[in-house]
Parts: sequence; structure tokens; C-alpha cells
Amino acid sequence: MPALHFLVGSALVFGSYGLKDLIDGLIHPKVLIDFFGAISIVYLPHGVLVLLAWFYGWLAVPIVLPATVLSVWLLRGADGLGAMMFLLVTIKTVAAPLTFDLFRLAGIDARGPGEALNWKVLFLIGLVQSVISNQARFWLGCCGELTSDELMVAFSGSVLGDMIGLLAVMLGAMFFFRALRQG
Repeated sequence: MPALHFLVGSALVFGSYGLKDLIDGLIHPKVLIDFFGAISIVYLPHGVLVLLAWFYGWLAVPIVLPATVLSVWLLRGADGLGAMMFLLVTIKTVAAPLTFDLFRLAGIDARGPGEALNWKVLFLIGLVQSVISNQARFWLGCCGELTSDELMVAFSGSVLGDMIGLLAVMLGAMFFFRALRQG
């Protein structure tokens, strides 16, 4: 059974990166690229990561990390997966279950036994995880040299893309599970 969880989780990660690239290539508005820079306006991998961390907790890390590294390698090539990118991918992957734990320590246990799924809390956790992940991205200098204004715009655009991606994945999951219950 653990192999099935690994395969399903990996397939979701691969699919989210592939669909993100398709969306970026087909509908990414040029005006947003001019304003925000090279961001994904619908960053689906963030949504998949948050939902897998909600479902699996820290077990999401060994599911998501290899699939994410392989996805980045396939999409960017070997040159795009240097030490800095591997560190960033690792930080982003670990930040998701860490954020759930931070919320639990603050008295909001979104993963507790018997806890009903609260989409608002999940969305808030996704926002905090996005801020942590994007802060790490800019601290590591993964976006090149930016002025403070460019940095704020790029950071805001990245968080916006993460949250739209999370919303899209949450809506997709809601419709998928609703169809399963009715079918």
C-alpha cells in the first residue's frame, strides 16, 4: 500500500508540473509577465504540495521531493537543477508539513484526528507556506539581482500564483470527490 501512495502522490506532482507548463504556454497573459516577471499565474504544484502535506503530514516529503526533483530536471534540464535549485526544492517541500505543525502549535490543528476539513484554514496554511517558500526563493537569490521594488512585485506575483494554483487544486479536488460520492 505505501507504494501506491508514493505512485499516486508522484503522479499528482508530475501532472501538476506538466499542467503548469501547459497553462504557462497557452494562457499566461503577457501583461502579467511584463508586470510580475517570470512567474506562473496558476502554480499548481503549490496546491498539490499543500494538499499532500495535509493528507500525509511529514510523509509527504519522501513522496513529493523525488517527484519534484525529477519534474524540475525534466522541465529545466540538468543545468536547471543545480545545488541552489535542489536546496530550494527541499525547503519548499519541507515548508508544507512544517507550516501545518506551526499552525497546530498555535492551536489550529488542520490535520488532527476527527478534524473536519476546513477549506479556509487549508487556504490560510497554503498562504503562509507560500510566503515561507517564496521568502526562501528570494533569500537564495534564485531570481537574480532585483531592486527592492522589483523584488516586492515578483514576491507578490509568486504568492498570487501559488494561491491561484492552490485554489484551482482545491476546487478540482472538491469536484473530483463530489463526483465520486455521486457516482
